[in-house]
Formats: sequence, C-alpha cells, structure tokens
Amino acid sequence: MKKNFYFFAASLFIAFCGACSQDDGEVYNLDGRVYFYEQKKQGNDYVAVTSKSYSFALQNSALMEDTLRIKVRLMGYVVDYDRTFSADIVSDGTTAVEGTHYKLLPGVLKAGTYESYLPVILYRTADTKDHTVSLNLRLSADAELPAGVDDRVDFSLEWGDILTKPDNWPYYFGVYNVNKYRFAIDVLGLYDWPQAGRETAGKEEGVYTISELQRFCTQLNDAYAQYRAQYGPIYNDDDAEVKTEIYFAPDK
Repeated sequence: MKKNFYFFAASLFIAFCGACSQDDGEVYNLDGRVYFYEQKKQGNDYVAVTSKSYSFALQNSALMEDTLRIKVRLMGYVVDYDRTFSADIVSDGTTAVEGTHYKLLPGVLKAGTYESYLPVILYRTADTKDHTVSLNLRLSADAELPAGVDDRVDFSLEWGDILTKPDNWPYYFGVYNVNKYRFAIDVLGLYDWPQAGRETAGKEEGVYTISELQRFCTQLNDAYAQYRAQYGPIYNDDDAEVKTEIYFAPDK
C-alpha cells in the first residue's frame, strides 16, 4: 500500500512539473517586447497613463531644450546584453515638427533590467508662446525590442511655452501678471506657492508659511534691483500706455 502511494505521488509531481513547464513556456518563452508603462495612482489602484504635458514656461527662461522620458517595461526574459527600442511618429493629430520642436531618440534597455525610458528632446520655440504642439508616438514593430501589449504601445505628448496663473499665487506677491510670474520662476525656481495653515505650518515640504512667503518677496525685489541695474526695467504690462514696474508686495 505504501509503495503504491509513493508511486502515485511521484506521478502527480511529474505531471505537475510538466504542466508548469508548458505554462511557463507560454508566458516567458517569448521574444522580448516592450510597452509603455506610465501610470498614476487613482484611489487604491494604479491606472495607465497614455499622455503627458509639459510647459517650458514653468522652467528658467534660459532653458532652451529639455528631455522628456516615457517609461517602458519589458515583456519576456531579461538578458545579459543591452537592447534597443524605438517609436514611430503617428501623423494623425501630430502638430509638432521634427527638428524644429523635438528630436526623437531610441531607447536602450540595459542588460539585466526590466524597465527603461524612451527619450524625446523638446525644443523651446517662439511659436509655442502662443499655442501648444503635440506629438503622437507608437512603439515600433521593427525595432530590436518590438512593440508588445496592443493597448500600451501608443503615447501622446503636448508642450508649449505658455504661462497661466498658478493655483496658489501668494497675496504677499501683489497683483498677478505674467511678467512677475516669469521673474519669480527664474529667481526662485518655483512655480506654485501653496500657503501653510496651522496644521501644515513647518510640516509639509512645498507648503510655505507666511514668513517664508514674505522672505520670498524680499528676495525677489532684491533680485529685481540687480536685474534692472544691468538690463533695464520689467513692466507689469508691456502694452499699457502708462507703464509701471513689477514689485513684489501686497496690492502692488
């Protein structure tokens, strides 16, 4: 009886291993492929992201190009050598001009890794001060690592150089205008200034106390005095008949 039991158990084990090998082969014995892997948290779950936007207006005005990286992930086994992948331009809906507004580069998946990025160099151009441009991409089927999951091979980018009033323009900065905002971004390296309440004062990074906002005003006015001495005035409204210079203080 015991002998029969051992024989039966061994048979089950061999059959199970055979089934696992077959299943694993179906899942893992695939040629390597890639798909876009951008995602964001929504509630308790993560959902796919299929587009990104970017504004040069939120960067220092001396920055003339920047690289936006779109995350990709591997389907299949990692290997011990680097592999490349790329994307094609989908003309439908694309308004950006290659060489003028952007440069599309190939991506590299490093040896032994599952994730990488597709790099796109964005250029700051005069025409994007008036409107944004868009670029629609699709992972290439002809690359060394071709496109994988059908619903994760397309991605869209939109960018420009347009400033809009931030959600948190401090009272202590005075009346908002684009020229003041541009100057504040260049000097402080910040583009939004949420004010701390009693519960968050001094506790949350990126949330500013009244004292910090007032110190920013002093820093901005000092920086403007130096700028003006070298380059001349900046006005609140370049088109106004009577021009007034920018100043950071309440009701100014």
